[in-house]
Order: sequence, then structure tokens, then C-alpha cells
Amino acid sequence: MKTDIIVDYAKCGDPRECTKCMKACPPALFMMYSPDYVSNDPTEWRVDVAFTDQCTRCGDCVNVCPNQAITLK
Repeated sequence: MKTDIIVDYAKCGDPRECTKCMKACPPALFMMYSPDYVSNDPTEWRVDVAFTDQCTRCGDCVNVCPNQAITLK
């Protein structure tokens, strides 16, 4: 069963300083990127989700997010 993992970028902040969701996710579904990969502007960096079909729905990413920026559906 595929899970939709939604990241609210307005709440996420600068993922380079947090990385909690990436560290908490057992199947390592989260990745961080910037459109140009060298930007120092925190509003350009994003946490994205790959391979959502491998999500175990453990909720660890939701529980560790300090800004409540992650939702599972």
C-alpha cells in the first residue's frame, strides 16, 4: 500500500540544520536537495520523499519533526 508523505515547506524551515526526519526514517525515504545544489538560501532547500511505496507507516518522521511539517496519508 502506497503512503502519501506530505511535507509542508512553509513549516519545514531549513532542513540542512534539522535532518531529524532523514535520521528517523528506517527505510531512508527522505532526501534533501536544492535546485542548484549550492544555494546558501535556506528557503531554497527542500526535504523530499522518494520510494513512498516502501514507507512502513511507523510515523517516526511525523513524531520527530519539531515543526509538525510532515503528514502521512
